[in-house]
Amino acid sequence: MQNQDVHDARAVFSELNASDRRVGVEIEFGGLSASKAASVVHEIVGGETKEVDAHRYKIHGTSLGSVTIELDSKYVHTDNDDTDVQKKARQIAGDLGASIVPTELITAPIFLSDLGTVDTLVRALADAGAIGNEQPHLACGLHLNIEWKSKSIDAILRVLQAYLLMAPKLRDEIEPDPTRKLLPFIARFPSDYERTVLDPAYEPDSKTFIRDYCSANPNKNRELDLLPLLASLDSDCVEEALGKHPGAVRPAFHYRLPDARIEDASWSVAEEWKRWERVEDLAANPKELLDQIENWRANNERPEGLLGAAKRLINRVKSS
Repeated sequence: MQNQDVHDARAVFSELNASDRRVGVEIEFGGLSASKAASVVHEIVGGETKEVDAHRYKIHGTSLGSVTIELDSKYVHTDNDDTDVQKKARQIAGDLGASIVPTELITAPIFLSDLGTVDTLVRALADAGAIGNEQPHLACGLHLNIEWKSKSIDAILRVLQAYLLMAPKLRDEIEPDPTRKLLPFIARFPSDYERTVLDPAYEPDSKTFIRDYCSANPNKNRELDLLPLLASLDSDCVEEALGKHPGAVRPAFHYRLPDARIEDASWSVAEEWKRWERVEDLAANPKELLDQIENWRANNERPEGLLGAAKRLINRVKSS
């Protein structure tokens, strides 16, 4: 890793608690139509509601910025060039699928101080009849799009390493719904890729990191999806590695693991954010991160020989 990138990473982690830190929130739920959910949201945060189609509403100018409420299926939403027949067919498909396809609330990036307002929205939706993973066939999730302003690959690598180390404990705490675990949406990272990333000698440049990630994780179905973030850094490299244009491009970690437990009055989006903060806290502490990597390798790998030990010693000196 180049010294400048390491220096940049230290600056990144020293600024994570800045007051302008933002996160986008996606909450899946059932039990309410997009129209009814949009009405509930409008009552809490105001704004101007626009019907895009029968199953998608956008609310502009709310206290949280723009909010979208939509049925979570691309097949039920109209395109500009759809004929009247096609629009009607999509509406019918949405009507028929609404009982088994979740509706989704999507915010623009909001300040962390606004997560309490999101929790207020969750409670209002629940009072209006929204349900989450209490109905297991819906497999509802909470996604956090964690804004990330730095282009430092070293910083991104450290966050991924910290996440891989903490993922087993996070899964135990969250206990994702069995249906979500059966479906591919929150798949774990391949074990070979984990071993690659959790190697103190792994010091890729930007393009190598992107190619390695895309080769092992060619779609968004990971508990922590990096594709939007990597595409925001170098969309051409991501497109070349995937063999297709990236589906989403935004400077954010796409954290997909938590359930959306709408009917549980004790469940909180703000509390799920606190779980994520523990990942960043570990990434910000290079000595502790390296110690945990070495412990992980001791428990998961064969002895690595003198060369590997020498590389680990060099990395320990560099991190101090």
